[in-house]
Amino acid sequence: MLNFMNELKLILSVLIRFTILKGILTYKKDGRQNHKIVFYILLLLIYIIARLYDIDEIRGDNSNNLLDIIVFSVWGIYYIYFYKIGYIKYIISICLFNVYYDLFSQVLERALYIWITGYSQSSEGSLLVSNFEKAKIGIYTYILIILIYVILVYINNRLQLFNMEKRTYIYLMMALLLNVINIIGRYTLSIYNITENLTINMIVHKWRKSVPYLYDEWGFFDQIVVPKLVGASIIIIILLFRRIIKENKIKSQNELMKNKLDMQYAHYLSIQESHMKVKNLYHDINNHICTIENIKNNSKEINEYVNNLKDEIKEFKSIHNTGNMILDIIINEKNTLCTKKGIKFICDINFSKVDFMKPIDVSSIFANILDNAIEACDKIYDEDINKYIRIKGTITKSYFVLKCENSKVNNIIINKNRLLTDKRDKFIHGIGVQSIKSSLQKYDGELLFEDDKDKFILNIYIPLNQNTDSWVD
Repeated sequence: MLNFMNELKLILSVLIRFTILKGILTYKKDGRQNHKIVFYILLLLIYIIARLYDIDEIRGDNSNNLLDIIVFSVWGIYYIYFYKIGYIKYIISICLFNVYYDLFSQVLERALYIWITGYSQSSEGSLLVSNFEKAKIGIYTYILIILIYVILVYINNRLQLFNMEKRTYIYLMMALLLNVINIIGRYTLSIYNITENLTINMIVHKWRKSVPYLYDEWGFFDQIVVPKLVGASIIIIILLFRRIIKENKIKSQNELMKNKLDMQYAHYLSIQESHMKVKNLYHDINNHICTIENIKNNSKEINEYVNNLKDEIKEFKSIHNTGNMILDIIINEKNTLCTKKGIKFICDINFSKVDFMKPIDVSSIFANILDNAIEACDKIYDEDINKYIRIKGTITKSYFVLKCENSKVNNIIINKNRLLTDKRDKFIHGIGVQSIKSSLQKYDGELLFEDDKDKFILNIYIPLNQNTDSWVD
């Protein structure tokens, strides 16, 4: 029976420890294919190795160093490959997890030990406790850990319903609670006087003697629990400050992005009506010119007048017709800007089937793409280098595929499909790309970058089978 209990204790120590670790490390993360199968295979592998080395329980610091190295390496490879967790994050996370998981399990085990046997683990009476009872306490400890973990997961899910500010206050209260427990426990269990009043000290001292467990567990609490509780409190506060800074940065970035997007959209809306009037006026005048040409009598003055009139209205001609009025306005405006800056602009876009995209997102995507491309060309000061922007959008296999290529001379760093700028103000510069990504996410679109020495290529893929209403200009 004892062998069965020890075997069950080993199985629970492997299963529970690494399942909880996985839940923490992979929170809100999706793993690669077959990650669950590999996870259980690794659990079985660690169990077999522990049995071979006659280890009765897996801890953060096992008696066998080889097992520690195997466990650390195996899980490192697993989480880095299947969940793309960074090396530094993995090392810090597993070290902290081992420290506080072991502390938590030890505190629970010691409490259950006192409750079930009537002795503390630090007392001489613990020598009278049988190995069977110790194994049973170990199993009860793991069962209690499972229950507490389930409760904490439930509480965490409920906390997600609160806004960030409320959650921050709750986490701060947790950090303060750890310090309160630390202070109360230290003066309750310790041999120190809690006040200068002799009467109160005598009463507390007499009460301590009436509860021998307090004296017995003082060494464990003072040397192990207290430092780790202080460390946990510091870690929570550091993580809170880090989260607050990150949230404030994202909030500021979103506000800037929204303001920029609103300004862009308002600008293109303001010229949309004028664009329609000019377009109609162009066709009317063009018809009048055709009529004049038909009735003229080869008069030199009339020929000059007609030719001058044609030149005057040429710039009002809608050069690009994409099938979307807002996009036409953006393309024509950027084309005019490129002409002034000496940038060769080539455009061929068929946007007619992307009628589900909202005008504000059309503005966000294309205005920012072309602004970035023009900005890159503006950095070319060598007249021997050809400045150009080539943008092409087609329908391919139920996808709208856009490719924008521009010449460049500046260095661009792409890290995990994130564009790192060489500008001083990286925060402001990232707004444009973030705005493009934000708009694409609404339509399950994908944004990819390619960087060569003398050119930069941006690719966009948007699925056409969208369950959204059509937006018609």
